[in-house]
Order: sequence, then C-alpha cells, then structure tokens
Amino acid sequence: MAERSCCTVKRVVQHVLENPKYYPGPHNLSAPRTTQGLQQLDTTRQMMLIWDALCQYMQESLEGGRSVNIPYFGAFTFENSLHEDGSHPSNPRKAAKHSRPCFLVDERLKKNLYRYPGKEEIRVGRNDHSVYQSAPRMEFLNVVPIAAGCYYTTKIVTSAITQFFKAVVDLAQRGYNVDLDFGFARVRIFSRALQVAFARRLGDTVNKSHVRTFTPEATSATWKSANLSQSMVGLIERPQSAEVRARRNRTKHLGVMSCDMCSITLQGRALGATA
Repeated sequence: MAERSCCTVKRVVQHVLENPKYYPGPHNLSAPRTTQGLQQLDTTRQMMLIWDALCQYMQESLEGGRSVNIPYFGAFTFENSLHEDGSHPSNPRKAAKHSRPCFLVDERLKKNLYRYPGKEEIRVGRNDHSVYQSAPRMEFLNVVPIAAGCYYTTKIVTSAITQFFKAVVDLAQRGYNVDLDFGFARVRIFSRALQVAFARRLGDTVNKSHVRTFTPEATSATWKSANLSQSMVGLIERPQSAEVRARRNRTKHLGVMSCDMCSITLQGRALGATA
C-alpha cells in the first residue's frame, strides 16, 4: 500500500474530514466567517484556504529570518555559518553570516521514519560560540494572523492545523507516502524516509536580508510601527460588508415579491374558472 499510495495535501484534508472520530474539532463543520461580507465555505475548501494561508505566512516568516515550529511535524529553521565578504569599510576580511534553510523533524514524526538517516541538520562547529553562529529566533506557529487573513476564528484555524499534522503522523505510521507542497519547500515521506527540498529563492532572500547596515536601528523603532503580517493583510481583499448585506436583502425581498405575484396569478385563474 505504501508504494501505490501517495497522499497530497488535498488527500490528507479529505482523510481528516472523513474521520471525525479520530480528528475531532470545529473544523469538521462549515464555520461562519468573521465578516458578513464573505460566504461560508464547505469544509474541504475551508481547510484548503487555511492551508494556503499557513504556507504564505510561514514563507513570510522564514524570509524575515525567523524560524517556525509546527507541533507534531517539525521546525523550519536555518543553519548559520561565517564567510568573509569584504563588505566592511574598515575591515574587508570581516566575516558575514550565511544561512542555509533546513528542517528539523518532530520526534513524534521521526519515530515512524525507520529509514530516515537521523543526522542533525544543524551542525556544531568550532565557531558555535560566536554570536553570528547562534540559531535564528524560534517561534511557535502563531495562528492569530492566519485566522485574521482567512476571516475565521482562531479556534477553527487551530483545530484545522493541529488535526492536519496529526493525520500526517498517523499516515506515516501506517506506511503511506505523503507529499506536502508548502510553496517555499516540499516535504516528502517515501518508504519511511524523509526528503526536503527548499526553493532556491528562499535562501537568496534570507541572505540578502543579512547585508549589514553599519548604522544600528534605534530601539524605539521596534514599537513605533505595527508589526503586521503583510501576506495575511493581502490574502483576501477586504469585503464591503454593508454593500454585500444590502445586496442580499434586495435578493430576499425580490424572492418574496415573486412568490406573491405567483400566488395572485394562480388565484386570478381560479376565480376566472369558477365564474
């Protein structure tokens, strides 16, 4: 079964929704949106929308040099190393930081990957105590911006993401092949081994952000401006709730009026027949 079955993102979503007993939660029902300007979606499209938002949010975080940890699945992070870049005006031999994207498997998933080499993605070298060699800041997945971008409550988003990756662990345990395309990376579980391929543009974008600016940023700049997720702000165009509400009311009123006209016509025909 493992050789002939490959579960893509949509098939994992269908597996979760077809087994509510093993993957309970509010994601199994079509949930109302947090704005009246958007219609409810069926459960499959609901989870696929959350998946798309998850991928875009994680890509934005990684391009900003921030690591992201997903429970039951693993962490997307970077391995830092030092290279001479010659960009410093007074010391051309000064080293610059170079980041290589990597994936650290969660132990709950790793124990099912019998053929996974198990080597450490982040190597410890002689420069490990350097401040530039330290690992990037690790963050647990924040569902608040994802929920805001999808116009769902955090309860729905948390349930959908948690049960999705629990299903990935269960499928790997049962010997299924899993192919997850995140956009910035592709994670494949084949024959109980793990393969991760990152997009080239991810490493290039992160290393460009490490170009040194020799004028340090003021501390007050960290709280003067709002730190909003731009990918989630533009995920769905903000609906005009008042206009949509008025359009729906007009449609309902037209439906009521059409019913009255039909009843009047039928009554008129009946009276003419009796006369």
